[in-house]
Amino acid sequence: MDEIRVLVNELETEESHNLETYEQRLARIQEITRIVIWVTAGISLLIYLKIIYLFSKVDWRLAGQELELAESNSLLQGVIDNVVDGVITLNERDEIDSCNYAASTMLAYPTEEIIGQKFQSLIFPESTVKDQPLEMLFSNSNSPFLAQGNRKVGSKFPMEVSVSKLPSGNRKILIFRDITERQEAQRKLEAHVKELSRISLMLSKTNQTLMERNQELDQFAYVASHDLKAPLRAISSLSEWIEEDLGDKLAADTQYQMQLLRQRVSRMQALINGLLEYCRVGRTQTQTETVDVGVLLREIIDSLGIPSTFKVEVQPDMPKCTTKTLLLRQVFANLISNAIKHQRSSEGSVKISFKELDKFYEFGVTDTGPGIAPEYQEQIFKIFQTLEARDTQENTGIGLAIVKKIVESEGGKIQVQSDVGRGATFSFTWCKEPRDY
Repeated sequence: MDEIRVLVNELETEESHNLETYEQRLARIQEITRIVIWVTAGISLLIYLKIIYLFSKVDWRLAGQELELAESNSLLQGVIDNVVDGVITLNERDEIDSCNYAASTMLAYPTEEIIGQKFQSLIFPESTVKDQPLEMLFSNSNSPFLAQGNRKVGSKFPMEVSVSKLPSGNRKILIFRDITERQEAQRKLEAHVKELSRISLMLSKTNQTLMERNQELDQFAYVASHDLKAPLRAISSLSEWIEEDLGDKLAADTQYQMQLLRQRVSRMQALINGLLEYCRVGRTQTQTETVDVGVLLREIIDSLGIPSTFKVEVQPDMPKCTTKTLLLRQVFANLISNAIKHQRSSEGSVKISFKELDKFYEFGVTDTGPGIAPEYQEQIFKIFQTLEARDTQENTGIGLAIVKKIVESEGGKIQVQSDVGRGATFSFTWCKEPRDY
């Protein structure tokens, strides 16, 4: 019995120990389960929060994109509404979906009346492209075509149209502009071109006629001068022979008349030479070269044989210029010889000066002669005009006319400043560089 009791006690002790061990294990399992549950719950919460964050972020991005898209659409619509070209969009059935203000203004329709219409009822291509299928017109998006717009009031106007397909669906966009003013300007331009061609042809014919007339004038001048000079030389020679043959038999009055006759012949020869010279100004080719004006003036003064009682003063540092030396020489020679010729006494002075302007030199020839009254200061530049009788002062009346013609043909101007009894200053401008013709 005792053994059984001991065995039972041992079994109870072992069972109690096993039960205690089981309870401890169960407690640990429950603890681990609770930990797992909390960890799982925490992870789930984190995942949930992460999902909420991601969805919120996507929502924010979508909202931002929608806002940007709305702003872009608003900006695009603002641009479309304010462009001067007409803009319309077509749906798959080629009906007008939308149009801008310029389109409704050009077509003279309210916007609500335009939407839904077939575009062919408002815009139809011109004869050169009207037979082409619409798909062919639409496929040539880089090739604008001409068309006519049909206004609500029934009037038509020319337009230039370009078509493009939109990326979404089978929709299209048409951009067109009114080219009425451009075509009118083109017609005017073509008319002007025709008129210019006609004028050019007339000018060409006129130029040819002028060249022929100039050649005829040159020939006439040559023949006339030859035919006029020959009898003049004969008259002069004949008067000398008569005077030599008769010698002392001629009365004093007759001898004077013979001398007067030769003076008239000499004057006529000078007049003929002056006329020829005047006619040639601006019509003959003259060589351009670089010249020192100071050296040129000294050569002119030496060649004129100026009396020693006259003083000619040349301003120092005269310029060098590239010009038609022969013409400049002719101008100075005429002005200097005139200044000396019209002195009242055997003494006098001539001063030659210059000043530099922007594109010109201005030269001046000042004398101490009798001066020129204001009412004659324009007259003296006209051909055959003189201030003194030719019997008093030998003068053809051509010299200053030649000077004026030369100066103006070279792009300059000439004028005189004078008071009676106080001399005169003839000033003229001369281009620094050769003139472009």
